[in-house]
Amino acid sequence: MASPLCMGCGIKTRRFDTNTGSYFDYCGLHCRNAVRNGNWGASSLNGQTTTAASSSSSFVPQPIRSGQSVQNPSSSNCIAPNCNRPRWYNPQQGDYSLFCSIKCRNANPHLQSQQQPQRHQPQPSHAPAVVGSSLGQRACVICKSAPYDAARESLFCGYACLKKAEAMAPGIIEIPMSHPKFRNIAHQFTQKWLHTNVAFRPPKHIYIVLQSASQKASYARYKAKVEREGNFVASGRTEGNENRRFHGSTRQCRLGDPGNTQLCSNTNCPLCGILRTSFDLAFFKVKTGFARFGRGHYTTATSSKSDSYSTNGSTSSYKAIIMTKVVVGRGYKMTQNAQTLTAPPTGFHSVLGEPVQGGKLNYDELVVYDNDAIRPAYLIVY
Repeated sequence: MASPLCMGCGIKTRRFDTNTGSYFDYCGLHCRNAVRNGNWGASSLNGQTTTAASSSSSFVPQPIRSGQSVQNPSSSNCIAPNCNRPRWYNPQQGDYSLFCSIKCRNANPHLQSQQQPQRHQPQPSHAPAVVGSSLGQRACVICKSAPYDAARESLFCGYACLKKAEAMAPGIIEIPMSHPKFRNIAHQFTQKWLHTNVAFRPPKHIYIVLQSASQKASYARYKAKVEREGNFVASGRTEGNENRRFHGSTRQCRLGDPGNTQLCSNTNCPLCGILRTSFDLAFFKVKTGFARFGRGHYTTATSSKSDSYSTNGSTSSYKAIIMTKVVVGRGYKMTQNAQTLTAPPTGFHSVLGEPVQGGKLNYDELVVYDNDAIRPAYLIVY
């Protein structure tokens, strides 16, 4: 299935949501906001001038199906009877179809003979099929026979392999060091190592944490709920004000060490427990005997702070911490202890522990009090 094009510019591909396995309507906030605000006109996009009119009341976006692309509202109308939608435009081939969509085309076979031949028709390829061995580290981490989706820095080649990954959960799959995702995560880990009294250890292996469809769905529902309450996307933030944060835990096994990718069965291994079933307040324990902001899930933007909570229960030359995805929503800033909390203050979704002069913290903390507000996303071994 070809990636559907943005409903704004009609040139870039739509953004893909790996949490829900579906496409957004637009390639980014620029196009989405322009269309929603009715300001879409001649605008510059990566040096190209695009024209997409949002003033046409007859233009109603339709769901994208296999093989279908988006319409370019600047073209003339579809020839199907009683359809006033703009014709579909293929920016790669520079041609307009006579129809607005597959639906209209298939509903009017008697009109298809009028379809004009497209210019620049691609010729059949006689090249041998690409196999995983020739792709090397560019291969999809699931099928290993097709290249990963580089446009979205995805680890998967497409939706089918994304669904296979969900079926393989729980588990971890290593991210190649050459992949942009590895570099992005390693950069955040490195930049946020702030403790000067602890020697920096660079990431050696990074794994994606496989989550089931149900885990993704409950997280997505919570994130959507928080977004409705806070309208964060409108202010240029991520949906639900989602952020990546670090979490250190005890590793009783050697998961993540070279050659060790199977979650252990030790019920006393907190790390594997989190990766298997995600975070659960039913297992809330105070490792240090102290919970500054009460009973919640604790994370931090400071990788070296999480390092202090990362311990090994078995002999290993490596350490491991989890990079999580957290729905921050409206964060309530606190600088003093509040050990009796079991939820954020009314009107807020999380607690932000901030280090200030005269406060109790040396480094930041983020605490959420709902199991669906957080998911393990990556395992960093260093």
